[in-house]
Order: sequence, then structure tokens, then C-alpha cells
Amino acid sequence: MSGEHASSQVINSTLHAVVQIVALKKGFMGGMSTAWTGSGTIVDSRGIILTNCHVANPRAMGMSAPAANILGISITDRSDEPPALTYIAEIVVQSPELDIAVLKIVSDMQGKRVRKLSLPSVQVGNSDQLELADEIAIFGYPGIGGETVTFTSGSVSGFSRSKKVSGRA
Repeated sequence: MSGEHASSQVINSTLHAVVQIVALKKGFMGGMSTAWTGSGTIVDSRGIILTNCHVANPRAMGMSAPAANILGISITDRSDEPPALTYIAEIVVQSPELDIAVLKIVSDMQGKRVRKLSLPSVQVGNSDQLELADEIAIFGYPGIGGETVTFTSGSVSGFSRSKKVSGRA
């Protein structure tokens, strides 16, 4: 979200599209434990999630991380309640160069395939329309944010260019 101050309606609809990504690994005696967590945003109501590559697959970024067997997706309807582990997703595509990944929800936590999802989603904007000092709002589940979704706002402070990627970032 950029431009003028976000309305409560926009904030509320965005809140419902933010997910917590929970990388799970099989532990001793078949139990599951959390390897790491991060944030993502549902960008298509059929269960397509946009996140960072370092969240979906830190090893692709050259980071040291335990192997994860499952990417769990946690959702919530309330900003004051922790999200519940609800779905399993798979990586559709990832780009370590851009630190971006696209996930697709494929099943519930019991492994049953899901069909015809109709989840809250947000439309992906055009970053080329952003200007220096434009206001931005960020929702997510940072490691230091506790168990509930967090919100912060700020402004675009600058742009960079990379030889590996056309355009600005």
C-alpha cells in the first residue's frame, strides 16, 4: 500500500491476507517442530502467496538453516489472536537474486488436497509507481513481534539497481 494514509477498510482487508509461514521439520518419533517462521501475503484467493525467498527456502539464499519438510501456512481473522496452522504450501517459483518466492497452498494440515479456495487476498501493486517519500504500510509476523500480526508504517527511503535485474528495486 502506498500513497495516502491507509483507511481502516484497507488495513482490515490486508490484515486478513497476511499469513505466517512456518517451516516444519520432522523430529524424533515422527513429531514435527518449527525450524523457522516468516511472513507472506495471499495475492490470489486460490491460495497463491508472495513471500521472500529467505523465508521459503533460506538455503537457496546461501543461509544456514535446518532442512524443513513442510511449509505450513497459519492464518487468523483477528489481529489480537495468534494465527492457526491451517494449510500446507509448496514453492512454485523462487528467485534468490530478488529474494522473492511464490507459494501455492496445496492441502490442509492433515494432507488432504484443497480445491476451490476463496481466501482473502490483496492485489499486487506496481512498484514502478512508487516515488521517494511515498508512505508504505507493512504487515507481518517478524520474529521479534510476538505471536500476533504486526503493523508498521514508513516511507520509501530510496531505490537501488542491480546488474542482475532490470529496473529499480
